[in-house]
Amino acid sequence: MWQSIIDMGSIDVPPAPPFRLGIAYPLRGEILGEGVGALRHGVFSTGTAVERVTEWVPNKKLAYVVVVDVPALIELSPYDHVYAPHTVGYFSTKLSTFELSASTNGNTEITLQTSHELKLDPVFYWLPMAKWVVHENNARVLAHIKRNAERQNRLQ
Repeated sequence: MWQSIIDMGSIDVPPAPPFRLGIAYPLRGEILGEGVGALRHGVFSTGTAVERVTEWVPNKKLAYVVVVDVPALIELSPYDHVYAPHTVGYFSTKLSTFELSASTNGNTEITLQTSHELKLDPVFYWLPMAKWVVHENNARVLAHIKRNAERQNRLQ
């Protein structure tokens, strides 16, 4: 399971329909180096986030802070490149943590916790959508890691 977290590869499952309208979703993740201080690139549909590893406990825990975030969405437009400053800085990811633990049935459980900041008013209006996006993106990543780990186990 650990290898599937640190070397995610590309997520080949298409995103849910709302994400195809421009909302950021994860495509792949890769770590450059090993241990605390290593850099991780989180590639999203809207760009590449740069993250720094803050905790590295093989087969137990990986945590990182976001150094450079990506836009939360791409502005829909008939033009190829639109600079839309209102899509940057209003929703950002601060940190992520993957934790592995043994389950009661002998399998490995993985938990993904992420921390975000929403600066879009009125917050009570936007918060349910932001929570849904985070939930869907985390579920996408966890499902991909599970598929990779199961594939690796079958090959061994």
